[in-house]
Amino acid sequence: MIEVLENLAYLYEVFWLKELFLTLQSIVVFVLVRWFISLKYRVVLLLFLSAFVGCACNSFGDMGYWNDNDTLKHIAPATLYLIIKEKDSEFNVALFAFLSPFFLLSCEFYGSFVFAIACILSHSIILLFIFLARNNIYLTIFISIIIGVLYSYIGDIAAPGMNDILVNAVLITLSLKWIDHYTKKSRYNFFLKNFWIVLCCFAYLGSWAFYPISGYYTDFIL
Repeated sequence: MIEVLENLAYLYEVFWLKELFLTLQSIVVFVLVRWFISLKYRVVLLLFLSAFVGCACNSFGDMGYWNDNDTLKHIAPATLYLIIKEKDSEFNVALFAFLSPFFLLSCEFYGSFVFAIACILSHSIILLFIFLARNNIYLTIFISIIIGVLYSYIGDIAAPGMNDILVNAVLITLSLKWIDHYTKKSRYNFFLKNFWIVLCCFAYLGSWAFYPISGYYTDFIL
């Protein structure tokens, strides 16, 4: 097992090859989600798929093979698809089944009381700004970009997992969908569609955009 992981580490030093493999993996997750929602036991299958993806992202992230953009690659396309597919009048069970296990595995807000308070406060502030901007396309895109930048920036400068505690896109999505379900209105569908479009751009273009200024660039040339 150790030898296999070491071989993967050497393979993943080639940037474009790593991005190719990750893109293929995200396509596989997307295809599985599309297939599962057409089956009878779609909720159970999506729960298992979400848990598997969450465990993989945590494990490979802790070992340094996957970064934050790599994690987003695996869930952003499928999440956007489930949000777009949802009808205004229905409760999106498939979306919750796909995101809930992933959220519980990725956001370690239960690590301490301080983390839990920080998680609640930060996301309360974010939800307030989203409430003010939910029907404005420009503010929606601006807030989405800020959240994407903060997620990546906090992930680079803080302890592992702090970005998921302070700026968790999955928690934001689940919170907004619960608000819609409770109020019987689809107030945040517009925001969430644009939000995940922006996150897809971060997921697939972020690594390429920051790669020339990263330390990996120098190592690769040498």
